[in-house]
Amino acid sequence: MKPRLKALTIISLAISLGGCNAFLATAKIPTASDHLAIPRDLPNQRLFDCAELSISRLSATDSSWREVTHKDSSNGVLESGTFGDKNRTGFRMRIERAQGANQADITLRGGGPYFIDLGVTQAMKSLKTLLDSCVSGR
Repeated sequence: MKPRLKALTIISLAISLGGCNAFLATAKIPTASDHLAIPRDLPNQRLFDCAELSISRLSATDSSWREVTHKDSSNGVLESGTFGDKNRTGFRMRIERAQGANQADITLRGGGPYFIDLGVTQAMKSLKTLLDSCVSGR
């Protein structure tokens, strides 16, 4: 390969790879956040059991839902999938609730390839419906 062609090839590769990295650095993960009203006397463990059951039910019809990967009842945190990672596909959730609080904060991420929105708004509605039904005992 001629030196000039080799140099152009290397420069082209560097630019194209740098472009991918720039896209990943600036891309926005499709996210929905909401609150779930819950009884103050409901233990975090029960809330988290309801969350796992809800994810299981949603997974039966949509394989984009990721299973629970982190559960800390004493600190009131539950996560599914690799919630903290940016470049992942599927629905990943984080629930936070202080012990005895009357609400839980829910954050749902739902990105596909190239951060395409998988429908996080509708997915949050579905998740909240199932969670609400479970925690209220209906």
